[in-house]
Amino acid sequence: MVHVRVLELFAGIGGFAAAFPDLEIVEAIDIDQSAREVYSANFKHCYSVKEIASLPLEWFSCHRADFWWMSPPCTPFTQRGARRDLKDPRSDAIRHLIHVVASLRPPLVCIENVIGFETSQTYQHLHDRWQQVGYHLHTYTICPSALGWPNRRPRVYCIASLESLPEIPKPILAPRSLREIVDKNITPETHATLWLETKTVDRYFDAMDRVSMANESAMTACFASSYGKAIVRSGSYLETPSGFRRFSPREVARLLGFQDNFHLPDTLSIQRQWHLLGNSLSLPAIRHLIARIIH
Repeated sequence: MVHVRVLELFAGIGGFAAAFPDLEIVEAIDIDQSAREVYSANFKHCYSVKEIASLPLEWFSCHRADFWWMSPPCTPFTQRGARRDLKDPRSDAIRHLIHVVASLRPPLVCIENVIGFETSQTYQHLHDRWQQVGYHLHTYTICPSALGWPNRRPRVYCIASLESLPEIPKPILAPRSLREIVDKNITPETHATLWLETKTVDRYFDAMDRVSMANESAMTACFASSYGKAIVRSGSYLETPSGFRRFSPREVARLLGFQDNFHLPDTLSIQRQWHLLGNSLSLPAIRHLIARIIH
């Protein structure tokens, strides 16, 4: 792999850094102090807690980064966020970055976001503005389940390059089973908070995404930042002889592709860990996409 200097914007807990440990991260930036705590427990890269929308052109220019990675807030493009798009204050940072990229023209930029981003006004503005200044743009939808990973997390990836890029090849399957992910040592006695109450299961049974290790092809749903709070459309629940339970933060991390040596600080509550993981990345998906571009 060639030497590449990466600016990791909206860095979160460091999904990109974990997927590509050999790349040089010149700086990571986000506004979440808890995310910084996780990131700093795993990486030595400089991590700044700053509001991206307020950073001047000079800040970006001085890093001399070859590749800008960004995973901006998805809420402006989701039903939960009323799809307010450019009108949502959480779009201020990406709107600012559209201008910054057009002005400084870094060689390579990649944006990750939810399904729906590709039909948004934000995406259209980005596409038109960056094409005007000479970028080639490629947009892909990738789900780790298509790579043989037992997790559904479809995301849109937009790549902007000053040079023409080859098409991303079809995925090579590397099947993993849910049985490999689940921690066999978790019991109601050791992790009581993971188990759902019977009345909760009875109330939401038909709406819950239920999975079992007995099913060799079991596929978990996308784990959202609301997992542990909302029962429906926030993630999957594992059927066990003791009832239904939530997946532990470590298991969710594995489903996202993080290795077990990725540290989740005990100082963070289990709910906060779920929240941060729900806002992170699918490592198998971004490796499939980026490893074929940076080589």
